[in-house]
Amino acid sequence: MGRKLDKIIVVDVESTCWKGKPSEGQINEIIEVGLGIINKQSYIVKPKLSIISNFCTELTSITQEMVDKGKEDKYEKRVVRYFRG
Repeated sequence: MGRKLDKIIVVDVESTCWKGKPSEGQINEIIEVGLGIINKQSYIVKPKLSIISNFCTELTSITQEMVDKGKEDKYEKRVVRYFRG
């Protein structure tokens, strides 16, 4: 029986870093791991300049028809409102 997948786990990894090449013997190593669980919610946003390519549709399942019906709204506002509750 299938399960409803309505939560998203977000993982943010930070590693050691340098401007330019690291010194001899230095490598990227994890220095922080951030985890968060959010309820799944998405919005289709109508792009201002671009069209949806076949590659994009194959990768995301989002079609040109879907974005044509999307909101001409700044998605950033929606995301901020969502996380503020």
